[in-house]
Amino acid sequence: MAIVKVMGIETEYGITIRDGIGFDPIVGCSLLINSYQVLETGKVKWDYEEEDPTRDARESVPPRKLREQPAETTQFINRILTNGARYYVDHAHPEYSSPECTNPRDLVIYDKAGERILDLSRQKAEIIRGRGERIIVYKNNTDSKGNSYGCHENYLLDRKTPFSNIIKDLMPFLVTRQIYTGAGKVGAENGAEPVSYQISQRSDFVEKEVGLETMLQRPIINTRDGPHADAEKYRRLHVIVGDSNMSEYTTYLKVGTT
Repeated sequence: MAIVKVMGIETEYGITIRDGIGFDPIVGCSLLINSYQVLETGKVKWDYEEEDPTRDARESVPPRKLREQPAETTQFINRILTNGARYYVDHAHPEYSSPECTNPRDLVIYDKAGERILDLSRQKAEIIRGRGERIIVYKNNTDSKGNSYGCHENYLLDRKTPFSNIIKDLMPFLVTRQIYTGAGKVGAENGAEPVSYQISQRSDFVEKEVGLETMLQRPIINTRDGPHADAEKYRRLHVIVGDSNMSEYTTYLKVGTT
């Protein structure tokens, strides 16, 4: 019997300020997230105990040294929302991570809720900033200046499934999935051959078939092994090749077919 298909989406948003002088994206992200206040948030903190982005799913790759947990100050820019989502600053981007869902329709709903939360945050942050400037938040994957930020999907898998099978079976699927789930892009970046239009925004920044990294030399199959569950029973498939999508139909297809 197959396990329940638990899944989630983490979306990194682009941020800038129109006509802003000396804009600092990290400060802007912190302002955005701290502007979002709801009565019941309380002081729930993210548990970093099981966090280790250096743990590799490939049995042949030895584990790296565990990283230290983030300082207490990071909690001010790391919120757990009442809908179960996580809303935080990831490097120089605001990020909204959906709660765990058990079907594609619910995941689309929570992903769209994230868009509303970002927009409410933006409106409140503009009032707090009080300079007549417009904060712009983009749900895309590239700033056309050579930088890419991700929309990562996560799927709960049975630990008994050999990772070699995941690589073999998912590689052609994820490559061809871009055809009907890509967000579209004008031009090319990251040293790619010049073109006028592309189906996918993210593809210029995917450079390997298999690997652990998510920020440089990004792979089609990511091997990060952090299940957020019983590690003896489960693994978490971390998919980083997909585009951020505004269309609910596209998001539904993206996670549903996977």
